[in-house]
Amino acid sequence: MRAGLTRLSRRQVLASAMAGGAWVLAARPVAAAADDAAPLPFGPWLSLDRDGRVSVLTTVTQLGQGTHTVVAQIVAEELDLPLAAIEVRHVPVAPAFNQSMPPGITTFGSFGFKIALATVGPEAAAARDMLLRAAAARWRVPVHACHIEQGAVVYAGGGERLPERLPFGALVEAASRLAPPDAPVMRPRNAWRLLGRALPRADIPARVDGSARFGIDVDRPGLLVAHVLHAPSFGATLRSVDARPARAVKGVVQVVKLPAAVAVVATGYWAARQAAQRLRPVWQAPKRPVLDTAVLRDRLRQAVAAGQGLAWPEPAEQQADETARALASARHVVDVTYDVPFLAHAAMEPLNATVSVSGASAEVWVSTQSQTDTQRAVAQALGLAPAQVRVHSQDVGGGFGRRLEHDFVVEAALIARAVGRPVKTIWSRENDMRAGHYRPAVASRVRLALDEHFMPTGVRHDTAGPSLLRHSGVTSVPPDQGFDWSYIMGWVDMAYAIPAKDTRWTEVEAGIPCGYWRSVGNSQNCFFLEHTLDQAARMAGADPVAYRRRLLAGHPRALAFLDAFTQQAGWSRPLPPGHFRGFGMNSNGKTLFSAHIVEVEVVRPGEFRLVRIDAAIDPGVIGNPALVEAQLMGGTLFGLSAALFGEITVSGGQVEQGNYDSYRVCAMAHTPPLQVHLLPNGDAPEGVGEEGPPSIVPALANALFACSGQPLNRLPVAHAGWALSLTPS
Repeated sequence: MRAGLTRLSRRQVLASAMAGGAWVLAARPVAAAADDAAPLPFGPWLSLDRDGRVSVLTTVTQLGQGTHTVVAQIVAEELDLPLAAIEVRHVPVAPAFNQSMPPGITTFGSFGFKIALATVGPEAAAARDMLLRAAAARWRVPVHACHIEQGAVVYAGGGERLPERLPFGALVEAASRLAPPDAPVMRPRNAWRLLGRALPRADIPARVDGSARFGIDVDRPGLLVAHVLHAPSFGATLRSVDARPARAVKGVVQVVKLPAAVAVVATGYWAARQAAQRLRPVWQAPKRPVLDTAVLRDRLRQAVAAGQGLAWPEPAEQQADETARALASARHVVDVTYDVPFLAHAAMEPLNATVSVSGASAEVWVSTQSQTDTQRAVAQALGLAPAQVRVHSQDVGGGFGRRLEHDFVVEAALIARAVGRPVKTIWSRENDMRAGHYRPAVASRVRLALDEHFMPTGVRHDTAGPSLLRHSGVTSVPPDQGFDWSYIMGWVDMAYAIPAKDTRWTEVEAGIPCGYWRSVGNSQNCFFLEHTLDQAARMAGADPVAYRRRLLAGHPRALAFLDAFTQQAGWSRPLPPGHFRGFGMNSNGKTLFSAHIVEVEVVRPGEFRLVRIDAAIDPGVIGNPALVEAQLMGGTLFGLSAALFGEITVSGGQVEQGNYDSYRVCAMAHTPPLQVHLLPNGDAPEGVGEEGPPSIVPALANALFACSGQPLNRLPVAHAGWALSLTPS
C-alpha cells in the first residue's frame, strides 16, 4: 500500500521523528528565565520546578481512558520520581505541538502511548542526562559515577568520601543551561521499574469527588447559557421565528437565529430550555430529501446485490481477476448479505462549548478530541486567523469519535458573537442524539470462495453506504480516487490467509450526517468477516477456532495470540446443556490483535442470557496494564451495546430516538462476568482504545449462530429474532 494510505489502519507505528523532531529541546523562554518562581523548561514538553516537581505536556485529550497516567509513568521511569511529583497538562493549541499522525493536535486512533513515548520520553531522558551532567560538574566527578535515585542525583564516592546526594531542585538552574544530548537514550524495556506496572490512575480521585473539570462545568464571569432548537430534519433551514414568547421568560437575554437553528440565551440552562420550548419556528424543507432508514436499507441491499461499486484502488490489496477466478472455480461458496444501522455515540456528557468573542480574538473552552480542527473552524466562522482563537482543552465525558467534529463549537461561537458576552451552549440529550454525526448505515454482501477442503481461496466484498469522509469536518486521510477508505478497514492487512480479495464500495447518500465512531469501519467489517468465517467452519464441520488456526498457520504471532487466549479462556472446556460459545477476532493488522469469546445460555426459544465474556489483546508493549484492561472493558461494552440494542432510525426525515430510553446502552444488569487477558508479544506499543468494539460483535453473533444454526444477517440482534434475558437461569 502507498504510504499515504497505510494511515487508514489507524494503528501504524508512529515515526520516530514527530512534528519535525519534536523531542529536540527548545531554548528556555525569556519570561521563564526572568521569573525565579517559574518552572525551567527542558524542552517544549517538560519543565522542572526548583522544588523538584515536573510539569509535562501532552497532545492526548483526557477522554476517560487514563492516558495521562501512563504519560506520567514515562517521566517517572526516566527520572525516578513518584507519580505524585508529576503534573500532566494538555498542550497549548499551537503549531509547535502539531503531530503528523494524528494530524495537528488530535486524539484518535489509539496513538496516546505511542505519541508520549516519541515526544515526552526522549525529553525526559534528555533531562536525566542534563541533571547528571550538572551534578557531575558541581562535584567535579565523572558523569558515569552518578546516577538518578528518587528525585535526586547520587554519587557514591570511593575511599573516605561519603555518598553525596543532590535533589533535582538544586540542579535545575544549572542543568537547564546545558546543551541537550543529540540522541537521548531512554531506559530499555528490560530495565523498566514503573512502566509496565498497573499503577493507579491519577485522575480517578477527581472524577470520584466531582472536582474534575469537564467542558460542561466551565464557568466564566458574566457567563450566559444557550439552549438550541435544531431543524427537525437534516438539511432544513430556519425560515422565521417569533421570539416574543421566549423573551417573556424571566432570565432570557436574547434569541439568536442561525441558518439551521434558533438559540435562546439566558442566565441559566433551565430558563433557556423552558423559553425555547415556547418557540414555534418555521422551517424551510431541505433541498435534498432525507431518506427514511427503511428506504435506505432497501437501496443499500440493492446496491450490494448489483455489485457495481467502485473498486478499492490499491493493487496490493485488490485482486479482482484472481477473486473472480476463485469464485468461478470454487467447490463451495458462502454468500451472505448483511446490514447494520446508523449508530449514535451516546456519550454521557452532552455536547457543549463555552465561547467568548471579543474584538479580534476568541476563547473557547470545550471538551474536544480535535483541538486543531476546532480552532481552525471557529476562526473561519468568525473571520479570524487560527492564532486569534485560543482553545482551552477540558476533560471529556466520553468522546467515541463524536467530539472529533466541531459543528457544535462553531454554533456556540456564532451564538457568543451575537450576544457579545461569554456563552455556554449546551445541547440537550435529544439534540445530541438527533443532530448527527452517526456511524454510517451499511450493507455488505460477502462471497467467500472455498476449495474442496472448505478453505478460502478468495473473497468478494461488495459494500454500500454514505461516505463519512464527505460529511466529517475532521482533517484526516482524504478519499483515494473517490473511495471512502473507512469502508476497507478490517479487510486489508488481515492476518488470515485469504489469497485473493476484491472490495467494491457504492456510495448511497441518505442526507444524514455521518462521522467517526469508535473503531470506525472495522466496527461493522469485523462482524461481516468473522461471522462469514464461522459459516465456512460450519460447512467444513470444523470447530471455529480450529478453522481459524488453519487460516493463521503462516502468521506465527497471530496464531500464538489465538492459542494463548483460547487456552486461558477455556475454549475447549465442556459446556452445560443449553450453553453455547462464540469467537471473534480482530485480525486487521500485522502487529496488533484482539479477540472475544462470548458464552450464552438459551433460556427459551429466541431468548438468551449472557453468561460470560472473555476479551484479549496483544498490543505489543503495555505501559500500564490496568489502563489497557479498562480500555478493553469499556470498548467491549461499547460494541456490545451496538450488537444488543444500537439503532438510529429516521422516519419522515426525523430521527426517532432521543434519549437513553429509546437508544439503549449496556447497563450493569446487562453485563456478565468479563475477564480481560493481556497477551503482549511485541517490540513496540500499538493502539488499545479502538480494539474493544470490533470483535465483541461477531463473538456474540457467532454464539447465537451456534445456538440456532441460523446466521445473524442484521443488527441489532432483535432483527434476527433474539432477545436478551436478564432472568438468572
